[in-house]
Amino acid sequence: HNFGKIKKGVHKSVVFSFTNTGAKPAVIEFANAECGCTQPDYNQNPVLKGQKGTIKVTYTAPYSGVFKKKVTVKFAGAKLPTELTIEGEVISD
Repeated sequence: HNFGKIKKGVHKSVVFSFTNTGAKPAVIEFANAECGCTQPDYNQNPVLKGQKGTIKVTYTAPYSGVFKKKVTVKFAGAKLPTELTIEGEVISD
């Protein structure tokens, strides 16, 4: 997700959606951000087959300049994690 230009010190959030296309309930084991300025938030309840789930990612813009941050999401039973990416440019007023 590209936030475009955002002001320094502002909290910006985006919600990533997914649909469980597997036969078993989807469970997020963890969602880790690569820095403290990025915070993932998700429901730990299983997402049943055919249902939708979400992961909200909030970025706090601490410094001016271009940024690109990743959140690694691991689903139970998946061999590889999924990466979510946010990016944009922090401007000083």
